[in-house]
Order: sequence, then C-alpha cells, then structure tokens
Amino acid sequence: MRRLWSFQHMRASTRFLVVSGVAIGVLVVVTVVLVLTVGEGSTTLLPEDAPEGVVQRYLLALEAGDYEEAYGYLSLTARAEESYLSWVRPLDLYYAERPGWNATLGESWVVGNTATVEVTFTFFQPRGLFDITRTYHLTFRLEKEGTSWGITSPTWLNFLYY
Repeated sequence: MRRLWSFQHMRASTRFLVVSGVAIGVLVVVTVVLVLTVGEGSTTLLPEDAPEGVVQRYLLALEAGDYEEAYGYLSLTARAEESYLSWVRPLDLYYAERPGWNATLGESWVVGNTATVEVTFTFFQPRGLFDITRTYHLTFRLEKEGTSWGITSPTWLNFLYY
C-alpha cells in the first residue's frame, strides 16, 4: 500500500510555509520602514528673501491647503485689489475635485525691484487605464516691497483645481 503523503512531506510543507511567512513578514516590515522614513521626499526650501523662495512657498502653501499663508505671499497691491475671501472662494469650490499636480521652478530674472520666475506645472488625472497628464508653463511676476518680494501676477491659480 502506498501512502499519499508522509510525515516527512508534512514537515517539509510546514517548513516551507513558515519560511514563506517569515519572508513575507520581513518584506512588509521593510516596506513600512521605507515608507515612513523616505515618504515623498522633502523639499529643500529656497531662501524666503529670494523671488524663487516666495513662489516656492506660495505653491507649497496652496498644495497644503493653507490658503491664508499663500495669500500672504501676494504683493500688497494684489491684496488691496482682491480681498482674501474673494481670492479663496474659487479654490474652496474646486479643492475636492483637484487633480494631482507638481510644480518645477525654472529660470528667474531680477531687474531692479521686479522679478520673474518661470514655473512648469504637471497635472495628473487618473482615468482608469488612460491617465491624463497635462503640462502648463506659467510666469510669476513679483515686486520688491521693502526687504521682501510679493507676487503681482498671477494672483489666481484656479487652473490647479480644474
């Protein structure tokens, strides 16, 4: 009479399951540690007294949903022309539907008390198998106000949320 499985076969099978379980456990632990320690990566902040630093902080505040901070990076003239409530209303309307985006700072120029900073925006909209990626190039204009820079245009970025 032939046995279909033996005690040795059972030990080998159990050993395989235990080793596999330990290997999967180790992979899960390593993955969790990597996600917690690496995350999305940190952004090196540019100097706050440079036009590029102001634009960077403005965009980071928008991304974080800290609209009051973002509004504070607009020039005094821009803030005098549009109240915070008027400025923030479109952002609140479109926030829930906004696509994922990132911004890359490009070249910048300073001429006297004015500056420009080129920014390239990339938007990611998941659409099942066919994700949509769009790219926009935008020039920020700033003016020096005492010792700091303020954004004069664009003072709206509603397209970030369409």
